[in-house]
Amino acid sequence: MRLMVVAPRFPYPLDKGDRLTVFNLLKHFAQRHQVALVSFLEPGQRLEDRRHVEGWVDAIYTLPLSRLGAYRRCLAGALSRRPLQTCYYHDPAMAALLGRAVDAFRPDLLYAHTIRVGEYPLPHRGARPTVLAMQIAMTLNYGRLARFGRPLPARLFYGLEHWKVRTYEPWIAARFDRCLLISPADRAALEGAVDNVFLSPHGVDFEYFSPAPDRVPDPATIVFTGNMGYAPNVDAILYFAAEILPLIRAGMPAVRLAVVGTDPARAVRRLAADPAIEVTGRVPDLRAWLNRATVAIDPLRIGAGLQNKVLEGMAMALPMVVTPVANEGIGAPPDEAVLVAETPDAFARAVLGLLREPARAAAIGRAARRFVVENWSWQKHFDALEAEFVALAAGRAAGAPDRGEAALAP
Repeated sequence: MRLMVVAPRFPYPLDKGDRLTVFNLLKHFAQRHQVALVSFLEPGQRLEDRRHVEGWVDAIYTLPLSRLGAYRRCLAGALSRRPLQTCYYHDPAMAALLGRAVDAFRPDLLYAHTIRVGEYPLPHRGARPTVLAMQIAMTLNYGRLARFGRPLPARLFYGLEHWKVRTYEPWIAARFDRCLLISPADRAALEGAVDNVFLSPHGVDFEYFSPAPDRVPDPATIVFTGNMGYAPNVDAILYFAAEILPLIRAGMPAVRLAVVGTDPARAVRRLAADPAIEVTGRVPDLRAWLNRATVAIDPLRIGAGLQNKVLEGMAMALPMVVTPVANEGIGAPPDEAVLVAETPDAFARAVLGLLREPARAAAIGRAARRFVVENWSWQKHFDALEAEFVALAAGRAAGAPDRGEAALAP
């Protein structure tokens, strides 16, 4: 099979969830298929990043993304029904590049990663099947952002985007042969609006994310990881610092917090004014910080899909305390492989319990890693996705019709 992947961002460095997913998808499919990548290069992207992918991908086509041009497209599209995240990447030059790439590579299947680039494959349907990786239900995600986002102007923006995606997601999904989501909660959020969905979750490299044999964690150290410029993560850590951390300190004054991840927002950087809180920015190896931690947290209130940070922490055999939102896509057994807490009081009690009971914390960490190894490998989920793609390509080659046009236009 000849697979062409269209992505909004080049899948390296592995500092964001979409990059991580596309990187591992390309790596998996390149083992048995011919694979091409078409993507934007963001401002500041290094050309040498290509070497991390081009050794096992058959063709790479990239287009530099002009941030000024992207903002202009968002401004022009503010009153349209197209989501602003899609306007941001809606560049006619990318449409032309994809056309040349399709002519040169002649793919058997076109895969678009997220609705941000979902419109690019549409002119190339018919001769080949098309798959849209919606990944998460943006309707669910932006609904939560509109409820909890901060400050008020951001909440107004999220409310507008939520209104747009409620119409746009069914429209764009109807134009693809198949669409994938990564969790049952996302599928439930679109039930009745999108009918060509299958589930294809993320995974984690549990051989890479494994605890160091000589791991000696720093005493009473809590770690939170992720892209710290991403609004749900920003909300989570600010909520934790304001409403949960003081309750933990009341019971254990010596506790420390490490906030580890790329592009911390200004409000996150300000947390480092507290001498017991460290905000790192991008780090060369996340595992070093996970090995140092006593407990990992994900106090997520906003989001959809599933949380890579939770899979990575569990793979490292860390005892974790998470919210129901953080666990809804993963389904780790509460009180066995993870502790789930919703209110600040319950979250603080759970963290303190793990800090005070090392034997129980270690047992939960071992169960967490066992759960991830058995259920959340990239290989397991991509094997199922590969079978889906091969069947789609074979069906189109045998003459199965495409889905045609949907009635509603954005």
